[in-house]
This record gives sequence, C-alpha cells and structure tokens, in this order.
Amino acid sequence: MLRIIKHNLAVYFMVLACLEFSFVGAFAKLLSEDLPAIEVVFFRNIIAAIYLFYLYKKSTLKEREGGHLGLLIFRAIAGVISVYLLFYNIEHISLGGAYAFHKSAPIFATLLAFFVFKEVIALRGWFGIIIGFCGVLLIAQPWASEEFHTGFDLKNSILGVLCGFFSAVSVLSARELRHYYTTEKIAFSFMFIGTLVPLCSMLVGEFYAPKELDFLLCEFKMPNLKALGFIALMGFFGAIYQIHLTKSYGIAKKAGIVAGVSYLDVVFSLILGLFLGDAFPSFMVFLGILGIIGGGIILVLDKNKT
Repeated sequence: MLRIIKHNLAVYFMVLACLEFSFVGAFAKLLSEDLPAIEVVFFRNIIAAIYLFYLYKKSTLKEREGGHLGLLIFRAIAGVISVYLLFYNIEHISLGGAYAFHKSAPIFATLLAFFVFKEVIALRGWFGIIIGFCGVLLIAQPWASEEFHTGFDLKNSILGVLCGFFSAVSVLSARELRHYYTTEKIAFSFMFIGTLVPLCSMLVGEFYAPKELDFLLCEFKMPNLKALGFIALMGFFGAIYQIHLTKSYGIAKKAGIVAGVSYLDVVFSLILGLFLGDAFPSFMVFLGILGIIGGGIILVLDKNKT
C-alpha cells in the first residue's frame, strides 16, 4: 500500500484534499442550523485569510510585476459570490447536490474560454459540455410538474448553476492573474476580500434583509459555543485542504489527472450528507450528479491533452 501511495503521491494528496473539502461543507451544513450561510462564509474566509497571510509572508517566491488590481478584485468578488451560493445551497439542499452544482464550473469555464478568449473546443470537449448540461437539467428538472418533480426547487437550482458560473469566472480570472501575481498573493487577496464582502452583507442586513435576497444579505447572529466549535473545525479542515491541494498540483506530472480525481469531493459530500440526514437522491438526480462529474472529467482531461 505504501509503495502505491509513494508512486501516486499527487493523487493521494488530492484524495485527502477532496475528503477535507467535503468536511468543510459538512461543518457548514451543521452550522446552518444556527447561523445564516453568509455568516458561515465570513468565518470560513477570515480563518483562511489568516492562514494564507502567514503563507504569503513566509513565501520566498519572487514578486511579479502586479499592476492589475482591478482584475484581482474582480476575481475575488466572483469567487466570493460563488462561495455565497455554494454555502446557501449547502444550507437548503443536499450536500452532494450543492457540490455537484459547484463542480459544473469546468463546463462554464470551457464555454467562456471559447467565447471570450476564442479557444478551440475539440469534439470530445463539446461531448463533455453536453453531458454536463444534461446532468444539470436532470438535477433541476425544469420540465417536470410539481407532482412528478424529484429534483431541487427552481430558486436553488438557479443559484446552483450561478455558483458554477461564478466559480468558472473566478478560475479564468485567476489564470490570467498568474502572469502578474504570485499564487500566494492571489489566494490571500481572494480570502481578504472574501472576508470584507460578507461583512458588508451583514452590515447592510442589519437594516435591510428581505427574504428574497437571503443569499446575499443577512443579519449577524452571535454564534453559540457549539457553533464556535464547528467554526474551528471548519477552519482546520479548510487549512489542511489548502495544504494538500497545493501539494497535489505542485508534484503532479499531469495536472489533468488530479483535476479529474478532484471530483471525488462530490462523492464524499454525498456520503457525508447521508450521515447528516440528507435523503438519498432520486434516480434522476443521481444520474444528473453522475452527468456533471462525467462531463467535468472529460473536459479537464481533454484540456490536459491540448
């Protein structure tokens, strides 16, 4: 077993990262019983920001030219919106379903790269996009009447799709930013702004927080002792997730392989969700989750070959 792990360290670290990211979602779901999703995002990001600031100060990498502050802020805001919607979905639908929507990002990233950067999509790439979108449709089931609907409600389905879209925007922006900033600086700026944005959402929410915008605005609730314990655990798993994710991509000979393995977090979150009381997904939703996973893996592997 140890010999197999040593020869596949990148995959091993990615499996660990997937499990840890799933635990982050699990603790977020437990916290949703006491705190609004935006507040959970705030605590998750402020803990991560402190950790990433330490890594940034410790880094020996040479500073790059910079000069693209607007894009840096744009990337961070897009990423924060994606996390808002992910944590809102975690609170309102199953854990596995929320992660599946989030993992639709490669589909949107490929399409955005095609339309914005004029990148070519091979036939297999279009096949992956079609499979992924079919998966989204099977989860949302917009054609089904209320009597036969087994997917998620319209609001959470739309927010889930937007979660994947904004995650794709964030990823593509980060790809451009790597030419101008170090990885540590990009990550820290994301978490720093990701702490300020929910803070502003809660400040506004103290005066104006309509139910229709509960995924963007909320009132601050003082966490109790149990919630503080879950926050600490969420922060711990979030920190080691970043470590193992960085190690995995850092030593990977083929980034596409570990990117494909990263879809295991959907599987882990589905299992953890069952332990937390989620119902097992219907046959149609389960097929949809498989469709998103399959389409995403096809896209990341296809991109790795180009």
